Amino acid sequence: MRISTVVQYRHVHLSEQDFALLFGGDLAVSLSALSHRGQHVLEQTVIIKTAKGKFEDVRILGPVREKTQVELSASDAFALGINAPVRVSGDLARSGSCTIIGPEGEVEVKSSVIIPARHIHVSPQAAKKLEIAHHDIINLQVDGHETIIDHVTVRVHPTFSLEFHLTSDEAAQ
Repeated sequence: MRISTVVQYRHVHLSEQDFALLFGGDLAVSLSALSHRGQHVLEQTVIIKTAKGKFEDVRILGPVREKTQVELSASDAFALGINAPVRVSGDLARSGSCTIIGPEGEVEVKSSVIIPARHIHVSPQAAKKLEIAHHDIINLQVDGHETIIDHVTVRVHPTFSLEFHLTSDEAAQ
């Protein structure tokens, strides 16, 4: 089965409270839809800052989440001096910290920065067909090559389209 590949660049998922602190009364404005139903890229951007440096114009993905999460590549985390673990989205225990700056304020987020583990998004129907389940660890073979991509986490949700996600660092290898 062919699976689309998405290279993930640095981005932020904001909680409702943090969005309000960073953007005041502004509403989230969708720039474009993502392939996963109900998810989108916002027009608004933020600055990710640490004592060691900053990244400007970092995209926000919506909708809002229960907890703010910053996703960086390993080289991004190194450049900012953040000790960010490789984790599945949402697993923020003992993760990195930074400051997020918006036009109306800033928020220091603790245990919110991760390097996203390579993963595959799958609908429940596709998971059943592929005989895989949520949080399984699988290997993928690159079509037409002998290359095997190992330790790929399966993420199953009704809104997901079939996609393989990896960081920009991994894609460059």
